[in-house]
Amino acid sequence: MRAIQITEFGGPEVLVPTELPDPEPGPDGILVEVSRAGINYADTHQAENSYLAPSSLPMVPGGEIVGRAADGRRVVAVLGGGGYAERAVATPGTTFDVPDGVSDEAALALVVQGTTAWVLLRRSVRLDPGESVVVHAAAGGVGTLAVQLAKEFGAGRVIAVASSQAKRDLALDLGADASWTPPPPT
Repeated sequence: MRAIQITEFGGPEVLVPTELPDPEPGPDGILVEVSRAGINYADTHQAENSYLAPSSLPMVPGGEIVGRAADGRRVVAVLGGGGYAERAVATPGTTFDVPDGVSDEAALALVVQGTTAWVLLRRSVRLDPGESVVVHAAAGGVGTLAVQLAKEFGAGRVIAVASSQAKRDLALDLGADASWTPPPPT
């Protein structure tokens, strides 16, 4: 199968297309024919070996995928790695069915960034209807979803923080009530 493999740490230049054997799912593993893989900062940190835990080589990066399981179900999954390939092994506890009408791209956006935004607003902040919320990095993956969810959850006012006018405009288009640019560090 085709995959992107890293055999040395570094920047994008270490991402090398290669042919590898198909991964073998263990007794609880789910083999997924990958149609899309998410690309996140965690992947770039793994490639640089600057992530939370040390990476080991060689490796196929990619922590989230969407595709078809062997039984035909369309699924999205969070992985420990291996997503930048035509096939990957997922586990049942981090694999979710994708409903009809949800695009691959939306499924990938929601599995990590969407759940992060939801947890921040519902568990960490415990946003109640009518309350105001400030969303930092409001034009990023988590931020764009947090702006939309905060409005959906009945926030009285959503204030978007972003570094450029284009990013602030995006947040306003997504439902933010106001935007702000932080001053440069001193």
